[in-house]
Amino acid sequence: MKILNINSKIKITDDITLTIGNFDGLHKGHMELINIVKSYKDTKSAALTFDPHPKKLFLKDTFKTLYNIDGKIKLFEETKIDYLFIAPFTNDFSKLSVNDFINLLKSINVKRLVLGSDFKFGYKASGNINDLKPHFEVNEIKVLKDKDNNIMSTSYIKDELLKGNIIKTNELLGYNYHVYGSVEHGNKVGRTLGFPTANINYDNVFLPKSGVYFTQIKIDNKLYNSITNIGYNPTVNESKTKKLETYILNFNKNIYNEEVVLYFYERIREEIKFKSVQELIDAMEKDEKVALNLIKKYNLW
Repeated sequence: MKILNINSKIKITDDITLTIGNFDGLHKGHMELINIVKSYKDTKSAALTFDPHPKKLFLKDTFKTLYNIDGKIKLFEETKIDYLFIAPFTNDFSKLSVNDFINLLKSINVKRLVLGSDFKFGYKASGNINDLKPHFEVNEIKVLKDKDNNIMSTSYIKDELLKGNIIKTNELLGYNYHVYGSVEHGNKVGRTLGFPTANINYDNVFLPKSGVYFTQIKIDNKLYNSITNIGYNPTVNESKTKKLETYILNFNKNIYNEEVVLYFYERIREEIKFKSVQELIDAMEKDEKVALNLIKKYNLW
């Protein structure tokens, strides 16, 4: 996959079939578009996305994405498309007229577009699919819905994550929801409780509801079963910022500064402020027993 930033120096000689979107999470709806793009053999397959997410331009840090641009690129690499175009979503870009946006697509040699029927573009979303049809072959795809007739969207997935509903989230994504991060030094309280945890820098992306989850962590391309806590550690050494910490079962290696991926399977329980440290330890021991049952359920020995 070739990754190209949109600028005046881009020279594309290949004919392009393109889909366009924010693609935060690459859920099943996104993948339907991408698979159709890849089905055309007379052109190269491509997607155009934006960095930062358009809502970040206006909402700043109050708006969080499931994945930052590096995470999004990793997801796209799995799709095996030929090109990923990244448009810098600046104030100037947000003000592109309908005609300017069409000329931008022509400049990267787009011959065909595969888009959801609700696609909008240009300044204040003033353009729609009908504006594109005189200039390109357009394959208009109906918006994908799930079995409950809900429109497949990143917002829908975020709603499920806010409920802690990992099983539903994974169903909507078509893969296990995961977080990319690096292991950093924490307060090392976990080891005093008998449950040493890896403190993960998650780059302030959107996280599920606070609580305890059964997960797997990938370290140096190897998967390990783990129990992950998202929250503020209310019982011991309470944090003002949301933390992502994982206890890796049967593991005792030093992994500080390692890049890791944390895959979520199920939510175990709420994050609770216990009356004593011993109550916390008792709860963690119960969490480990639940995790062992889930390892059997998912056959993750």
